[in-house]
Amino acid sequence: MDDSRLTILQMRLDGIAQAMQDTLFRCAVSPVVREGNDAAAALMAADGELLALSDAIPLLLGALQGSVEAILAHYPAEEMRPGDLYFMNDPYSGGTHLPDITVVMPVFAGPTLIGLAATILHHQDVGGIRAGSVPPDAVEIFQEGLRLPPMRLGQGGAIDPAMKRLIEANSRTPATVLGDIGAQIAAANRTAEALGTLASELGTDGFLAAATACRDRAEAQIRAVIDALPPGPFFGLDGLDPTPGLPEIDVRAKLTCADGIFDVDFTGTTPQVAAPINCVRSGPLAAVFYALLSLAGPALLRNGGVLRAIRLTLPEACIINARPPAAVNARMGVVRATTSAVLQAVAQAAPDQMPAANSGMSYVLAFSGRNDDGAPFLVTEIIAGGAGGGPRSDGAPGISTDVGNAMNMPAEALEGMVPVRLVSAQIRQGSGGAGRYRGGDGICRVYEALADNIAVSLRGERFHRTPDGLRGGGAPSHSQARILRANGSEQALSSRSAVTLDKSDRLIVESCGGAGYGQAANR
Repeated sequence: MDDSRLTILQMRLDGIAQAMQDTLFRCAVSPVVREGNDAAAALMAADGELLALSDAIPLLLGALQGSVEAILAHYPAEEMRPGDLYFMNDPYSGGTHLPDITVVMPVFAGPTLIGLAATILHHQDVGGIRAGSVPPDAVEIFQEGLRLPPMRLGQGGAIDPAMKRLIEANSRTPATVLGDIGAQIAAANRTAEALGTLASELGTDGFLAAATACRDRAEAQIRAVIDALPPGPFFGLDGLDPTPGLPEIDVRAKLTCADGIFDVDFTGTTPQVAAPINCVRSGPLAAVFYALLSLAGPALLRNGGVLRAIRLTLPEACIINARPPAAVNARMGVVRATTSAVLQAVAQAAPDQMPAANSGMSYVLAFSGRNDDGAPFLVTEIIAGGAGGGPRSDGAPGISTDVGNAMNMPAEALEGMVPVRLVSAQIRQGSGGAGRYRGGDGICRVYEALADNIAVSLRGERFHRTPDGLRGGGAPSHSQARILRANGSEQALSSRSAVTLDKSDRLIVESCGGAGYGQAANR
């Protein structure tokens, strides 16, 4: 099959993956998915290699191949049957953190397994010591919630009653979790129909051969991109805000480009810590995969052939390659720092193509409590920052960047779920870094409690440590968060906080902008 026909086939596969993701967003129960888009979908080959991606959160997409490979290790492809369902969320088996549950369904054309429909979705609550399953004070994974190794979720396209009881016994919001798993199953069913139609057009053997050729073509394309870069090495360094009782958290990346291999060595990165800020291998893999896709541009076929060209060196038991029982629920900050370090190195290799650093953070807020009738409430919100200034334009304000791609939640969705009013939501003017091309500004959001005893878990970053600009550009303003109490007192919050709001208290959250590109005098 020639290149043009392979490109068309890849576009059709991408379209099926995108339709799978769109089904997730339409059918999901929880607002963090329905409104915030905190989910992703991908098609996998029968051997677990990536066939096609949706355009959702790269961090989640980076975990799908590892999660599917873990499922296949326990449930071999040759033993799968139509309607089988599998799921897992174990970070130490390819996942990310416990709220991110992967659901996989095999897709058949007649008797032949032609692919796997895989989705990953951030679930509202899977247990643990705090509502929302993102406890900022966790020190081991056993405090974070229900840990699912690769397991059979059901057969015949339905959830097994035993798995349903397991979830109901471990979640504060079981109906929401089961509803969102139902959305994942619905997305897989839609995919099975679309992929089956495509396979019938090409013939089963023709489809399998062409899908393999797509991956081989992507591998050839990305190796050519890598070989066009100077060999390096190139270096990047970023990290997290200082935390009392913890060492300085640094992520160090060394990039070399030779023989068609995008080789990133993270030697020198801080060892794992007794806090929930660790991440597992899916984090740095997502960071490097994203950086390589950004460098290659839109003509590249996006599939597992690209991953063949990536080599990672990860120190054992480090902050980005943690070992059990390390806590990982707040891993987003260190994954963003990893992405920033890798992008710094890539910007040295291709300075005229890459922008200055993005905000490198995202706030995750979880509001929880009980209504007057005793019914529990829980909602999670993700707040973005700003994009870095680029070689030809200012960075975008108020946008989720790099390995994050979530949306801000509308006031109507938030206020319909919890007794909290969104008083204001606006661009945080002037928070982006100065430069010939300015960094995009962050966001300021103000929440008012409408009842007493509302628990809030906050995870953020860039309260102290912000990214440098590129080519003389300036750094952005720091993030910050505080509570204005109804009695007139003010409480400053750290980047990882667990607090309680009472009626009329206000929570103010201000996110970091992106860094500037070039000297401001040349603007």
